[in-house]
Amino acid sequence: MPLPSAIPPLRRECVQVRSGLVQLGLAAVLGAAPPACALALADGPPAIAGTFWQGEPGESGQVSLTLFPRPGTEMVEGTLRYDSRLAATPRQLDGQLTADGRLSLRERDAPPTAASDAQASGSVRFEGAVAADGRTATGVWTGADGSARQLMLTRTAVYRERVAEVGGARFAERYPETGSAAVDALIASLRAGGCGEDGLECRSAVELATLDAGVVSLLRTTWRYSGGAHGSLDYAGGTWRRDDAAAASAAAEAAYVPVRLADLLAPGKACLQKLNAELEASLRQQGAADPERGLLDEAALHDARTPFTLYRGGVVLHYAPYAVGPFAKGAYRAAVPFARLGACARPSGESRGRIPEPEQKEART
Repeated sequence: MPLPSAIPPLRRECVQVRSGLVQLGLAAVLGAAPPACALALADGPPAIAGTFWQGEPGESGQVSLTLFPRPGTEMVEGTLRYDSRLAATPRQLDGQLTADGRLSLRERDAPPTAASDAQASGSVRFEGAVAADGRTATGVWTGADGSARQLMLTRTAVYRERVAEVGGARFAERYPETGSAAVDALIASLRAGGCGEDGLECRSAVELATLDAGVVSLLRTTWRYSGGAHGSLDYAGGTWRRDDAAAASAAAEAAYVPVRLADLLAPGKACLQKLNAELEASLRQQGAADPERGLLDEAALHDARTPFTLYRGGVVLHYAPYAVGPFAKGAYRAAVPFARLGACARPSGESRGRIPEPEQKEART
C-alpha cells in the first residue's frame, strides 16, 4: 500500500514483516510495509492511492489494470487481469506515467507459473496518453502474440487508503471507490472495521476482481498481527449480480443480489464432488501439502462470504496460509473453469442471464 514519501527508515521488525508479505506473494495487495511502520494520514477524506482501468483490446476480451504510483517518482506498478483467461495469478505490471500524461506499461518479465500461462509471459505492452480529466487513456496495446491495436482504457474506479487508530490498534485499509452508490455500498459492506480482539495492528485491502454491467466480484484480504513470529491472514469474498427488475420496482439506481457458489453449481452431491475434484487437482498441481482441507461442503456453497471470485470463464477459490499447508508456503488460488464442470456449471433459471455464460471461457485469447 503506497504511503507518504516522508516515512522514516524502516525499523528492523518492519523489514521482517515486509519480507514475510513478499514471501507470501501478498505485498502487491497489502502493501510494502506493515501498518505499524506507516505514518498516520492527515485528517480528511481517505487519500487516493491508485486507479482501476478497463478496456477491450479486440478479440482478447476485457482487461482490467490496477495501477499504483511509486511515491516520489513517475514510476507505476500494478497488475493486469484478463477477464477471458481464468489465470490463477494476475500479471504484474511496471511502467511510467509522466507529468505530461504519457503512460507506458509493460508486463513484468517472469517465468510462467503454469503451462497455460506461457503464451502471455512478459510480452504485453501499452503505450499511450492519459486524457486531461484523467478518466481515459488512449494508445497502442501490444498483445502476447505481438499484434498491435488501438485501445482506449477507461478509469472505472480509484483506490483509497487510510491509516487510523481503531480500538487501540493501528489499522490500515485500502478499498476501491467507483462513484456508483450501489456498487460502493457493496464495497462498504465488505470492508473490515478494525483489527479485532487482541489485535495490535492490521492491514485490510478490498480488491475489484470483476466489475461490469451485470456482476460485481470482490475479494478482501486482511493481515492481522497480535504478537509472535508473524501475523495471520484471511480472505473474505463477495459477489453480486445486478437485478434490474428489483431496481425498477424500487426506483433505485441499481439493485444487486448476492451470488453464492450454490447459484453457480447445479444441485446434488455429484456436482459438489466434481467441483471438489477440480479444486483438489488444482491445489495438488501447485504443491499444496494438504489439498483435502480445501474441499467445500454444502454450507460453504451457501455462504456469501466464502472466498471466491467470479469471472466470465469460471471461479477462483482463495486459500489463506495454513488453510491447505504450512504458513511458509503462502496462499493459494484454485481456478475452476466452467467448462471443466460441464453440465454442473449452474442450473437453468432466471439467474442464468445475469451471470456470464460458461461458454465465455479462457479459450478466448
